[in-house]
Amino acid sequence: MTEAFCKLIAAPPWVIQVVFDFSRHLLLLGALVVVLGMLFYDLGRAFGLPYLFRGQSRKAQFAIGLSMALLASELFYVSYLVSPDELHRSRGHGIPLDVLNYLGALWGVLAMVVVASVVSRVLYKWNGVPWSDPKRIFERLGTSVYTLLGAELGLVLTLGFIFGGTNGAILSRVQGIGERIRPCIHGIGHCLSADFRADAPREMLHEHVYATAFFALLAGMYVVASCLPARKIPAAAGLCVLFALLGAIDGFFVYWLEKWHSMLLVGGAVLLLYVLGRKRYRARFADLKDVYPALEQEPCERGCKAAGHTHLADYEATGASGSGLLPRSMAEFRWTDESGRKRPLVLVCTSGGGIRAAVWTAAVLRELERQLDLSERREFPYHVRMISGASGGMVGASYWVATLEGPTITAGSSEYHKEATAGEAAPDAEGSDWLVANVAKECLSRVAAALVFSELPARIWEWTKPLGERELHDRGTALENAFVENMPSLGTKLSLLGPDERAGWRPSLVWSPMLVEDGKRLLISNLCLDALLVQHGPAIGEEGQRVVYARSGYELGRLFPVQSRDTLRLATAARMSASFPFVSPAAVLPTVPRRRVVDAGYWDNYGVNLACCWLDELLRTSWIEENVSGILLVQIRDGIERPETAGNDFSARIARALEGMTSPISAVLSARESVMRFRNDEQVEAVARRFHLDKRFGGSFFQQVTFEFSGDAALSWYLTPEERKGLEDAAKTTVGAEATALRAWWDERRAATSQTA
Repeated sequence: MTEAFCKLIAAPPWVIQVVFDFSRHLLLLGALVVVLGMLFYDLGRAFGLPYLFRGQSRKAQFAIGLSMALLASELFYVSYLVSPDELHRSRGHGIPLDVLNYLGALWGVLAMVVVASVVSRVLYKWNGVPWSDPKRIFERLGTSVYTLLGAELGLVLTLGFIFGGTNGAILSRVQGIGERIRPCIHGIGHCLSADFRADAPREMLHEHVYATAFFALLAGMYVVASCLPARKIPAAAGLCVLFALLGAIDGFFVYWLEKWHSMLLVGGAVLLLYVLGRKRYRARFADLKDVYPALEQEPCERGCKAAGHTHLADYEATGASGSGLLPRSMAEFRWTDESGRKRPLVLVCTSGGGIRAAVWTAAVLRELERQLDLSERREFPYHVRMISGASGGMVGASYWVATLEGPTITAGSSEYHKEATAGEAAPDAEGSDWLVANVAKECLSRVAAALVFSELPARIWEWTKPLGERELHDRGTALENAFVENMPSLGTKLSLLGPDERAGWRPSLVWSPMLVEDGKRLLISNLCLDALLVQHGPAIGEEGQRVVYARSGYELGRLFPVQSRDTLRLATAARMSASFPFVSPAAVLPTVPRRRVVDAGYWDNYGVNLACCWLDELLRTSWIEENVSGILLVQIRDGIERPETAGNDFSARIARALEGMTSPISAVLSARESVMRFRNDEQVEAVARRFHLDKRFGGSFFQQVTFEFSGDAALSWYLTPEERKGLEDAAKTTVGAEATALRAWWDERRAATSQTA
């Protein structure tokens, strides 16, 4: 037994040698593992990535299967070419048996991995669907069959390439054409050796012809797919082809350049980055496209409005008259009802979290509409004065606000919203609320398709077009387009909501993305909020004066007043607030100096800071006392408290073993979330204390309520039907638990107003 084991170690079976050889190439192995992980093991589930590889239409699954087989074939063949000579049985004889043996060994191992994965999943449940739902199981089995058929076609194409090279006429022509490169058949080092130049085998050229032809086939497929309309080819198929092309390029460097390949790869990457970085304003916002051309030339170093530049140095000079999209004080906003009675005022703060937060926010707001209206109509939507927040939460809130109709239209109805286009409010097939169902529509495929098929070709072809004819083909623009396609009301211009806000029945939206370079906020709203962005107070030696401590942000409407009024859409504002790289790029504002816009969650993921600062500013006036009968702060949070895994399983032990390295990073990530939350809670406490101690208001004048989703769902822009239903059910339960207390407080504040009147 021991002797046999020693022999096995000394001379392992040929199949194992081949597998070990392939595993040496980390780039090739990594590409294959990533694809298989997303397809079979839910790799990247938190970002919705498995959806790109399964659950698509039959045609899409067929294309995905085909591309995956071509990916495996390309990676295996690259590994074959760069493998040691002892792994080749008949290399140099013009017969593809060696190629077939090598690829067949790897294909066999890959097939066993796939079968084991499928069997293990079926024994438990199919893709998260219990056996009690056989209809959906058979649907997904059907798409898997088409994936398998596509994979089989990919293998047939590979075999066709291999056996096609055995034709004698083709081989003779190949050898004649390749005579010049024959001396370098084993790499550039051998090419420089005079002894080897004479002994270089001619017969091995056909193997490199296979590689070149296969690369050309894949490159042609990618070019054709890039020229087709959006979503004609699934993004997963394009991703597999890109991985295959990258693997081929890496194999070229490894084989032909030998020991120089690492240095040349790094040098090529640096050169590519240098070329791509030549444009200062590459990633742009379509709604501000008219401002960018003035910045193509070298911008001024100081404020220079005459040159057409939006210079940040000119921001203060514009004055309050340019602030906001509808610059006016709160005194101009009507709030009391037609009889002059005060009304309750609601502030909504919603957190970030991709499509999960968007659906959670929309579902909670819809449930508040319904459950507060029990027994009598309380008109909750018309009492919401301002909504602030981050990322996905503001997407759902924006759609909720954009579809809201006026009280004169909805009087006597239980529905407060109306679709912008015909069919937008069609009932969902599974009985979900139409508004929530539209928010839950996936955007991931559009974003992924733009990343795979549009961004790279656009970077190449944009040099051939004049500046005015260039179009935006990046992920951010694709995300905006997906928002408008799924939720047409988000195509509305923000300024068009202003009159309804001034009338007092439409809530004011406040987006607050962060600027990368200086960490300041960019406020986008119809409200004039510049006072919240300047911190001032007393200072030694400046008695009697208000000293400005810092400016923490800018208003978009003050930077670009014309564009904010005429072109800025809700979808663009929502995309700015939800620009979480790498899902959507950090686009650059057309300002001097340049500023990149990223997710509002970097500064405040919950929107509470703005709401509290706004209340604090109003407390300096008499507006609340004269117009408001009570204030309710509604926090809609996307799962903050997550249970820790305190087990002793394999992953827990590995995590504890790596704590010496991971603790600093984990601490930074934890601080990012916890500092925001604790700071916000302190601000809410301070505001509540001010209202409680102020004799003008009663003890229950200011209240707050929190609705937090504690379940599990994807963070990116795709939700499964089960995840969406879980969010809706959780919203009904969570709001229902607080509905009685909310109705009691609401009626109390209305009664207090009547007594005062």
